[in-house]
Amino acid sequence: MTRHLPEAERKAQILRAARAVFIQEGYLASRVEDVAKRAGLSKGAVYFYFPSKRDLFMALVHEEHEATYSFLETAEGDDRTAAVKMLDLGQKYLDYFAGLKSPPRFFLMMCEQAIRDDEIREEVQAVHQRFVDATARILAQGMAEGVFRPADPLAVAQVLKALIDGLAGGSAIGIRPDKDRLRTDGIQMMLYGLLAHPPPPPGRP
Repeated sequence: MTRHLPEAERKAQILRAARAVFIQEGYLASRVEDVAKRAGLSKGAVYFYFPSKRDLFMALVHEEHEATYSFLETAEGDDRTAAVKMLDLGQKYLDYFAGLKSPPRFFLMMCEQAIRDDEIREEVQAVHQRFVDATARILAQGMAEGVFRPADPLAVAQVLKALIDGLAGGSAIGIRPDKDRLRTDGIQMMLYGLLAHPPPPPGRP
């Protein structure tokens, strides 16, 4: 007999099973029956919480992004300067990807499925934009404070999101970030750039 669990725990149990099945079998080949078997539940129990395989997949997409977006959400509510926030965020993301117990392979699978499925692509793009917009707000704060040079916050945020995605993709295939190197020279390069003597802003001699 299946042990009764609170709703949140039961959903988490099902999503853990779904993540494993999707990664092992691929989205198209996976069945709700496979998820139920992996979770040790009946198919009806899975359908009670998730009406379809797509709902399972979408829930995992949100779970994948919430794990990393939570750092940004916390930073936006922080009253410290934007420069301190960005340094803290950089270290948190390095610690997160370096400390994962298992590679985040669902990230790559999610991106692959987004290529083939319009609805999934729209969902992934929406979550991506949420991340970029939040980062841009922190960057704009830093520019207003005078600690970051004037630039297009969205353009810079897109570059930073690409770096985060690169860390996730590398971690997914077993390339864990070298925290010691990246938290020093890597973060310094992002903050100060590569040029030894940065050129003057556009419009100035």
